[in-house]
Amino acid sequence: MNRVLKMCFGLLFIATACNTQKDNLVNCDFDQQAMLTNYSDEIIIPRFGELDLGLQFLEASFNAFVANPTPGLLVEVRISFGAAYDRYQRCSTFGFGPGLIDGVAFRARFNTFPTNVSVINSNIENGTEVSASPTSTVGFPALDFLLFGQAGATDAELVALFTTDVNAPNRVAYFNQLVSELSATTNQIIDDWTSYRSTFISNTGTSAGSSISMLVNEFNFDFETLKNFKFKIPLGKFNGGIVLPETVEAFYGGGSIRLAKEQVTGMKNLYLGVGENGADGLGLYDYVLCVKPLTEREQEEGLLSLADDISERFLEIESALELVPDPLSETLQTNKPMVDDAHTQMQMMVPLIKREMTSALGVQISYQDNDGD
Repeated sequence: MNRVLKMCFGLLFIATACNTQKDNLVNCDFDQQAMLTNYSDEIIIPRFGELDLGLQFLEASFNAFVANPTPGLLVEVRISFGAAYDRYQRCSTFGFGPGLIDGVAFRARFNTFPTNVSVINSNIENGTEVSASPTSTVGFPALDFLLFGQAGATDAELVALFTTDVNAPNRVAYFNQLVSELSATTNQIIDDWTSYRSTFISNTGTSAGSSISMLVNEFNFDFETLKNFKFKIPLGKFNGGIVLPETVEAFYGGGSIRLAKEQVTGMKNLYLGVGENGADGLGLYDYVLCVKPLTEREQEEGLLSLADDISERFLEIESALELVPDPLSETLQTNKPMVDDAHTQMQMMVPLIKREMTSALGVQISYQDNDGD
């Protein structure tokens, strides 16, 4: 259903709403299990499946490059890498349940940036296993460095690092181990969701530990990670206004904005309940519209509901990001106000989803942050 149909659907919820309390939430005739089923079956599991497929293509392209190391095949590896990195952006919100690996959200080893180049080079030189390497030297950011190298490096020079350089065998091994770790973890998450699915769907309510509480908390945490680590820190807002271009995501390949747009669109679709196949099912949008409808006076004044206000803010963020060219590291230095505007649009979203939405749903924020939102 499109937004108009969703709003009509919401009016049906409004007609049956009552004032009984459950989980600190104004009750309404909303099918939580149907929403959670849509999330597990049409969004979460399919997104991890797409990530797994992307990593398979990355592994295959790298093997082809190793067998015939040419600049042209290096470009093919980069294309596969970019596609897999895009697909990761749509999964980063799901660091709960199977997304917790030994109690830590999987994204810690998938996407901790900026990557530590000196330690990566040391690991390669010493033959250190990826499994023994810290989060700052693994995942997509480490692959980004290995595939694109320092500024000014030519494709021929990068090919040589994988072929004729004294540490070439170790570099090939390190790359393969990086991809293997990402692939193995993704497969573990997919396998675990097979059994976790029923628990996720049946764990209704909005109290701490419920599926909705975990999802909403991760939704907020992931959005603030996007806002802070991908924009606020590079903009220098923790650093007296001095931009820090080297702290952006995908610094070496220069795809920071592309990845940010992918993450924002993924979060918007998650909020709306839009599945990976394009089908529009029940999502947080519908739930918020149900529990916090417009009053008659607000309708007469032409105001947006909270549910639609959040939707509109996503569109504003997407529009602001469309204006920012990659590489972000350069745009920060040539047109900082443009990047700042995108960050401002994100900042305006935080009170909507972190305070108003959680209050409407009766969800408590359980994670801590220290940036004052």
